Amino acid sequence: MKKKTNVNEPSVLIRPIGALGGLDNIHVALIVVVVLMFLVLLVMSYSRPILVTNSSSFNTTHSATEIQFLAQRVLASYGSVNSSLSLLPYITNVSAMKVTYMPSFKQWYVYLTAKNPVGGTEFSLAFLVNDNDTSKITPLLQTAIPSKIVEDKVVSLGVVDLDGKFACSTTTPTNVYWFLDPYAPGAIRSLINVTSLDRRLGNAVNITLKIVFGPDTQKIGDSYGLYGAQYLGKYLFCASQQKNFSSFVSDLNSMYANSYLSQELLANVANTSKIDYASLVQCLDNSTQSLNRQALLAQFYHINQTPVAVVNCHYKTIPQTAPQALCYANSSLC
Repeated sequence: MKKKTNVNEPSVLIRPIGALGGLDNIHVALIVVVVLMFLVLLVMSYSRPILVTNSSSFNTTHSATEIQFLAQRVLASYGSVNSSLSLLPYITNVSAMKVTYMPSFKQWYVYLTAKNPVGGTEFSLAFLVNDNDTSKITPLLQTAIPSKIVEDKVVSLGVVDLDGKFACSTTTPTNVYWFLDPYAPGAIRSLINVTSLDRRLGNAVNITLKIVFGPDTQKIGDSYGLYGAQYLGKYLFCASQQKNFSSFVSDLNSMYANSYLSQELLANVANTSKIDYASLVQCLDNSTQSLNRQALLAQFYHINQTPVAVVNCHYKTIPQTAPQALCYANSSLC
């Protein structure tokens, strides 16, 4: 990770990213998903259509391909829902999607499977789409369809194609922006994924850490002062530019207990991991402008959940599925 020159700025932006921090609570969310799986299987056993027929025999308003694209957008829309359903865009296998027409009801039946990344258990999900009015969508798994259907779409397992975003101008190495609210549950742990990818793929990828001071850092700031709370993000950003960042991540993970870390404790971690402390201090003193730019970048990519990564400037993924997103963006990384 390359070191950059920074300029002083008076304050660091606070970026609101949702009441629950979205995928920051991924472990809690996965527990809920496991509970949902039983309900899904029960619902699916009673919800299969009475008659399913190939649409080519009927004069339908929409084609199966159009319904498939809509389903990909519906799945992507769950990414902004503050519940366990926000995992659906990243754990659903869209390549195995089945879209069939029910002429008796003038509806399309969309059937998919998803896999719980913890344990690998598969479960089913489905919804109905009115052929004449595709805004009428009835979920057979979810309690509700997202209030807004976005233009983003799920294009592969763990990969969301961001609408209106384009590939990075530099394709070699493949760029990865790793966004996280430092004090969010799972954020520090996700850095193990960063160092693992960096170690495995080497110069083929360029992973840069993007700090987003969201609600979890704000909560720490309410108790310990915002200036002190932001030091964790500053240390992560500055340490990520040094060659011993993997050691820093390992040492930080071994002692992090989801609570406030003082500047003194962070300095001890930096020294233990043999970070160049003089360079680190210089970076800390000049980090504000860079962190503000990162907040603006998060806004550009509509980041409302962390930890989350953007691969090649237009594919969004989560830490657990980042390898799949890299493979999708660049087949040489598979």
